[in-house]
Order: sequence, then C-alpha cells, then structure tokens
Amino acid sequence: MDSGLTDRQRREQEFYEEYSAAHAELTTSFDPIEGRERRPWNSYWFVYQRVRELYNHNGQRLLDFGCGSGVASVRYARIGYEVHGFDISENNVTLCRERARKYELDGRTRFKTQTAERLEYPDAYFDIAAGIDILHHVDIPPAIREVHRVLKPGGVALFREWIEVPVFETVRNSALVRRFFPKGLSMEDHRTADERKLTAADVAAIKSVFADCELHRFCIFSRLRRVLPIRDPGKPSRLEMIDRALIRLCPATARFGGEVVLVLKK
Repeated sequence: MDSGLTDRQRREQEFYEEYSAAHAELTTSFDPIEGRERRPWNSYWFVYQRVRELYNHNGQRLLDFGCGSGVASVRYARIGYEVHGFDISENNVTLCRERARKYELDGRTRFKTQTAERLEYPDAYFDIAAGIDILHHVDIPPAIREVHRVLKPGGVALFREWIEVPVFETVRNSALVRRFFPKGLSMEDHRTADERKLTAADVAAIKSVFADCELHRFCIFSRLRRVLPIRDPGKPSRLEMIDRALIRLCPATARFGGEVVLVLKK
C-alpha cells in the first residue's frame, strides 16, 4: 500500500506504526453499548448510542472508518453488526484482529490496511459508517465522497470530531497559551504533525456531498478538563452535563462547542 501514499498519508502511517507499537493494550470496556448507562452529554457515547439505535437485524454491515486499534470495532460487533474496519497502519490492523479474537468477535469482523481517500469496498455496500476522531487526519473531500459511495441508499454515517470555534481558537493560538500547551507532533499527547480541527469550510464540503447533515455540538465548559484535575476519567463528567443542559436551554450556545458529531444520511 505504501507505494501510492501522499506525503501526508506517509507521515500519518509512520506515526501510527510507532504509536500502536507503544500502546498495544487490548482490554476493552463495553459499557457504552451494553445499555446499563447512557451519557448523551458525551460525544463518544452519543455515537455509540446512535449506532445501537440504528441496529435492527443480523447482517447489517457497518464500516468502522479509520478503525485504529479496533476498540470501536469490537463494540459495534458486540451490538450485532458485521463490522469492516480499515486503517492506514498495519500495526493497528494487527491489533484489531487480536482484539477481536480476544473477545471472540473475529467471526463478525474484517479488517484491511488502506486509506480513507480510496476505499476498496464495493458501491452501496454498508448500512452504517462510523468514524471516531478520523476526519481531522484525512483529506476530507475525497474521503467523504468515498463514504457516500460505499453507503447504501438510506444509509447513515456518523463522525465524532474536534471542530474550530473561532473565538476560542484566537486564545488557543496565542503565544502564551501555546507556550504551556504546544501544538505539533507529540507521541505523548497522541497528536500527529498534520492533524487539525474541522473548519467551517470542511463542514461545507461535507454538506456538498451529504445534503442531509445534522450537527450535534458538545464541549463548551468541558474544554476546561485539560487544566482541571480529573480524579476518574471513566466516570460521568459534570462539566459535560452542564454543557448539554446549557445547549438544550439555549441552543444558540451550541456554536461554542468544540466537539461535534455529524450525522449524515444518504
């Protein structure tokens, strides 16, 4: 696969080959999809809940778009989907297969090494596509066209992403803030050299392909999590709950949310 990669894709591949080798943990929590608890104020749990709600029969195919090491893939497979996942990193794909075997879900999962901008799947093949923190790593226009191509008519794609909020980005990009919270390549912070938050132009490009596009915003006050001590990151976040209540009370505040879930319908 390496022969046809762009410079950006090659840098992403090299990063994740190294990152996945250093973070080869296969333990997976199934709490977000097992129904014991719901966290609609959390953007990740929101995606899992929507995917669960869309499941209606055995045989539904789901594309884990940029599957990483397979955490989401095995959760989707546990719901009942036939899951196909791809990643640019061969090490990640190996971890996906090991994770699926660990949870006896290898019969319901298929993984490939490929790029988001040129998928090898047939047209109209998937009922659902779901991607978590992937669009800000890829060339969005061709990747979104590929999502549209491989979805069946009536299919749904969900993407959880970071998104720019201009008023906050001005502060974030100031010299003082960058001194304490630098940007750029960081293996420790799981940040590649080329990744960036979604912009208004990116959203417009997505809407040009998927006219039926819903945006659900999260993370206003909860962006403070990075500077506040978090005793147990696995527990529900009060700041996220406050954000959800604020957005429901005053929908106009949603534009300040730094996380977004896009629900795209073909």
